[in-house]
Amino acid sequence: MKILVTTPTGRIGRRVLVELLAPEFSVRVIARDPARLPEEIREQVEVVRGSSDDAATLGRALEGVDALFWCVPTESRQETSVERHYERFACAGWQAIREARTPRVVTISAGGKGLARNAGPISGLHAMEDILNESGAAIRHLRCGFFMENFLSQVQSMCERGIVSYPMPSHIPIPMTAVTDVADVALRWLVRRDWTGIKGIAVHGPEDLSHGQAVAVMERILERPVRYSEVPANQYARTLGALGASAEYARSLVGMFSELARGISRAELRTAESTTPTTLAAWAEAELLPLVEPLRPPSETATAAVQT
Repeated sequence: MKILVTTPTGRIGRRVLVELLAPEFSVRVIARDPARLPEEIREQVEVVRGSSDDAATLGRALEGVDALFWCVPTESRQETSVERHYERFACAGWQAIREARTPRVVTISAGGKGLARNAGPISGLHAMEDILNESGAAIRHLRCGFFMENFLSQVQSMCERGIVSYPMPSHIPIPMTAVTDVADVALRWLVRRDWTGIKGIAVHGPEDLSHGQAVAVMERILERPVRYSEVPANQYARTLGALGASAEYARSLVGMFSELARGISRAELRTAESTTPTTLAAWAEAELLPLVEPLRPPSETATAAVQT
């Protein structure tokens, strides 16, 4: 079975790729910079140099492929049209998939389909779905919750100020999902040949959490004071601008959090099938704590050691 993996160095793509390195699969990847792939990986896969927003390159990569793992790279902070970023990749995908007659596609999307309006990257992913749905392939769109990995961007603030902040109230619960669980769901669909049609698949994580609840969990795992502080939308946008973000990019993230606060996650009901196992506590211990530990002040590290 031949499978093409896009974004093979991304958080989800690299996990999918590693799990596919088995004798029963022939794996091809498309990568802008193949050197970013570990050498032991490059030796086991076929590499097509290029980007998945180029229909000709993607078409060559899809030759003879049974299933495609499709993930649009995250937009840069300098992006001036976030939704158009996703549409550009999707249009190339639609053309290449249609011409190659690729049988099955598994995409990474977001929850809230049908309810989200002006939700920045979430709306971009939903536009991507609509475009790819016309490609002729059988598709499973994985509609994911808020990635736990988003909290990694707050590590510096956690360490320096003891604060996690987003432009969203602290009390509104949303699905929170670990990318390891998303990769596992993607793999289950990629390796099967017995499905047809187009369907959205919710990937919700183990429970809905508010940001206030999430930060309380992280505070316990990190064993240091951390609190959640809702930041005004205009202040959040100014902070992003100071970090080099375009005004459009900042507006798109503000819109995303506004729509999450409005409850768009209820578009996909939680079921036993959509509930995945990795808890925020387990994720924080495995992924967040190793990043925070080296940043502890010496005095704090010594205190923690004595308490242990």
